[in-house]
Amino acid sequence: MTRLLQTVIITIFTFISLISANVMAEVTKISLLPQEVYEQEVTLSYQQEVRLSQILTDAYAQLDYQPYSLGTALIDPNKQRQIDEKKYTILKQLRDINTPASRYIAKQLNLLHFVYREKIEADPTKIRVDPKHDPIVKGTYLLSLPKRPKHIYLINADDLNFLTLQLKTNSNLKEYLAEQFEANRYTYDSAWIIQANQDVYQATDIQWKNKLYFLSPGSMVFIGLTNLSEKHHDLNADIAHLLALRLEL
Repeated sequence: MTRLLQTVIITIFTFISLISANVMAEVTKISLLPQEVYEQEVTLSYQQEVRLSQILTDAYAQLDYQPYSLGTALIDPNKQRQIDEKKYTILKQLRDINTPASRYIAKQLNLLHFVYREKIEADPTKIRVDPKHDPIVKGTYLLSLPKRPKHIYLINADDLNFLTLQLKTNSNLKEYLAEQFEANRYTYDSAWIIQANQDVYQATDIQWKNKLYFLSPGSMVFIGLTNLSEKHHDLNADIAHLLALRLEL
């Protein structure tokens, strides 16, 4: 082996070692959102994988307010393509239907920002008492720590409305809907509920069931498209689950 070849090989291995060392030194990076809250960009860097509880402790130390745990979002930018593809598929179906209601919903979806939110428990107390809520985090993430909102949202495909409603203590879904629609003699017996923590479910027989559906601050109610064909049978459910991934900017 010539001296020149030895030198080249040593140089290559040295370069690879430097890269590996740099990667190992920056195993986990968490950038805090929204950046305008902070005097300068804040990124939490760890030289090894780290527990979620430690990330939240360090992130909370950067704040001058108590964040809203149900709305906390741990965002994986490397999985954003999955969300973009899901949104594209939904928008295509809405274009195919091509009614005023479907066009309105498509417009609203295009105005919202959707991200891949990891399903986590962000309440520090619950994390502390139950280790299963304290996973190891490794990689590059964004962390959104919003304040507790004082509103809920209502998207109604039927009357082409996207409303921001003031949150009312102890009010339930039926009461919110009655306040909005009874004056116009509207009644809705079914709606999708998207809670702030990403829980999604359909409320049915709203007018007749004794079951009460309470809404968390920042949650969303989606009254979906009607008279869907069998081909688009799952469209309202797909829209509701996409709405669970929205990020308020």
